[in-house]
Amino acid sequence: MSDVSGLGVLTARFSRLQIALWASLTLVALTFMFEIAELAGLFTMNADPEVELNLLDWVYGLVGLLTLIVAIITIIFWCMWLHRAAKNIVEADVADFEYSPAWAVGWHFIPFANLFKPFEVMRKIWNASAGEASVLDFPAPIVNRWWAAWIISSIASNISLRIALQAESPDTLYLGTAIGAVSSVASFFAIPIALKMLDAITHGQVQRLG
Repeated sequence: MSDVSGLGVLTARFSRLQIALWASLTLVALTFMFEIAELAGLFTMNADPEVELNLLDWVYGLVGLLTLIVAIITIIFWCMWLHRAAKNIVEADVADFEYSPAWAVGWHFIPFANLFKPFEVMRKIWNASAGEASVLDFPAPIVNRWWAAWIISSIASNISLRIALQAESPDTLYLGTAIGAVSSVASFFAIPIALKMLDAITHGQVQRLG
């Protein structure tokens, strides 16, 4: 069984991750407001280094910088929480959980494998911690919804960034902003679902593995 200290660490890590995710959601909302304003023609982000930036340019840039900083912090907290959640399951000797804590985290950073392996890891963690099924590969709707929203958000964000960096015309910039807005909308679904999922797993481990 997982020791009390391991479950306490998981709970503490979830508290920090929860704050980071709420901060991320707030910044997504701010970014989406700017994206809608751009698409509606109410605001145009000035990308010309020779032109003096106005107040909205500075605010938009600050939101972007804060988004990047919070994203890095969130990734770190997410990996710490995930490592502990997987370790608790390993220490509890749950059958059919074949992932080490290190690989539970590591699959997120392996190209192509990160499109499906983290989903498989989270589904097993869900079923071992908060799910009703004893079979770890049993379908978990909340994990399905989270992963679908997360994949859409991530892919759209990457495409938007690439377009923005290579854009040479207003139409191309508009397309990049539109795809960025798709990413923001997907994040509005992914983050709240993630919060609910992580909360259930954390409390589920305390109840089932303690």
